[in-house]
Amino acid sequence: MLKIKSTALITVLILALIASGCSNKKGSESEAALSTKPPAAEQTSLDQLKEKGEFVIATTGTYPPYAFHEESNVRPLTGFDIELLTEIWNRVEGVKPSFKEAEWDGMLAGLDAGRFDSIHQIGVTDERRQKYDFTDPYLIAYPTLIVLDETKDINSFEDLKGKKVYGSNTSIYGKLAESYGAVLVPEGESLELLKNKRVDAIIFNNLYFLEIKKSRTDLKLRAADEADTEEFVALPLVKGGDGTVATAFNEALKSVQEDGTYEKLSVKWFGENVLKS
Repeated sequence: MLKIKSTALITVLILALIASGCSNKKGSESEAALSTKPPAAEQTSLDQLKEKGEFVIATTGTYPPYAFHEESNVRPLTGFDIELLTEIWNRVEGVKPSFKEAEWDGMLAGLDAGRFDSIHQIGVTDERRQKYDFTDPYLIAYPTLIVLDETKDINSFEDLKGKKVYGSNTSIYGKLAESYGAVLVPEGESLELLKNKRVDAIIFNNLYFLEIKKSRTDLKLRAADEADTEEFVALPLVKGGDGTVATAFNEALKSVQEDGTYEKLSVKWFGENVLKS
């Protein structure tokens, strides 16, 4: 009788172990199935920007009418680009614009290193397109050769050979001046250099010329020449993104143009609507 009971007990134990093994196997299979599920979709570039909460734009802060301090550096930045880009980014949900002042020569390196999300007043070139992605243009202008009215020996870009021109060899205007044989002067404030005759000419776009003719009545200036090539100004972005940040900007820019805000800011800063289709 005792033997029969012992045999029965052993049989129960064996069945329990088998059941336990089956249960563990099912659990392992279930865990394996879970571990092979695809990971959650990666965030878009725009999602990442919204997590950060701000879009940082580099500026020299010394470039009227686009971005500058009125009267003194103590006052907040103002200008066409400051107001326009603020309006655009305020229309992108979850993102606020901020402007960080820096030296021009270090801006592109700062963009590459992630210190900025973009740089304002950058002309779009084929060379730059190879390295950066760009938003749609928010401004179209023309390179303009600016001299003192009393300067008689500079009447075209061809007259720049051997002349001193304000600019950096990393800027479109500096490269344009060099292509005509000019000697670049990269340091100092452009208008003061021109006023004090430390440079013979400066090159900026036609819109900048319109503004300084209005605001700097102490200077007698003239446009000696204007290039016939259009300069498209857009925001450069680090290359390789998924395009969602540029798309958000482009959609907001379109809404600013369509509801009349762009024209209002244009008239305020340039005296006319500079929007071109």
